[in-house]
Amino acid sequence: MTAVILTLLLQFYLAGHALAADLPPLKTTISDFAGMFPPASLEDLEHRLHRFATETATHVAILTVKKLDGVKIDALAQEAFNRLPLSDSERQKTVLLVVARAERDLAIHAGAPLRHLLPQPMTNDKLREQIIVYINGLRSDLGIHGAVHYLFRVLRGDARVGVQDADGKLEEMSLRGRGAGAIFALCLGPFLAFFVGGLWGVYATQYGVQRWPRLAMGAIFGGGMAKAVVTATGFLGSASDSLWYFIMAAAIVLGVFGSCTEFWMSGDWRGIPREKGPRRKPEDNMGM
Repeated sequence: MTAVILTLLLQFYLAGHALAADLPPLKTTISDFAGMFPPASLEDLEHRLHRFATETATHVAILTVKKLDGVKIDALAQEAFNRLPLSDSERQKTVLLVVARAERDLAIHAGAPLRHLLPQPMTNDKLREQIIVYINGLRSDLGIHGAVHYLFRVLRGDARVGVQDADGKLEEMSLRGRGAGAIFALCLGPFLAFFVGGLWGVYATQYGVQRWPRLAMGAIFGGGMAKAVVTATGFLGSASDSLWYFIMAAAIVLGVFGSCTEFWMSGDWRGIPREKGPRRKPEDNMGM
């Protein structure tokens, strides 16, 4: 049994070492291998990291990866921390934040003198609150900006992990609105899917598109509209996987239903007569 446990631990270590070895050379500021930063945002945060290192002699480094491929993120963080281009004395006063975009996971690794300021798992939970809100939105970098700002405050001594000050209360109040994105997506996605499906139905009826291609395109338009709405509302907060599947399913069904406009217009739906009755003449109303 002991041999099995040691073998598994060795495999996890070697897997983390292999993933870290596959990474390009790391920077002392931001190694954005997941492409989460726009150029202007990357330049701004790198400037802030350099200034913080100059003022406090403490380095904060960031590593983003697209996916972990089954590797434990803590093992990757430790291996990447040891590969930072810093001297041993500089590494002792360094904090590395690792973000895995596909798994929506993160980890930090800090030099020994700084670990008492960043107790686990409270620190990871606090940083996760900052990052996960934006990780699948249009500006996934905003969450990392917030996490770095929090690390700055903790490392300067302006805040303590697990102790909520006035800034923390204000931050918590702002984070309570992170569900707004999911609510907007739930309301807008299916509605717009039905609307776009209806427009497509009108077009298809006018140009004589056959029924099955019309319905298939309605499903495609409905799903595409749901994806567009979820992406557009991502800056307000990401939707859970179950909610995302529900929105997609509802949008596809309503997109197909909306594309059935030919039934409504031709009069074949729910017994609506195809042709209107003869128009009554004015003299028919005489004598009433």
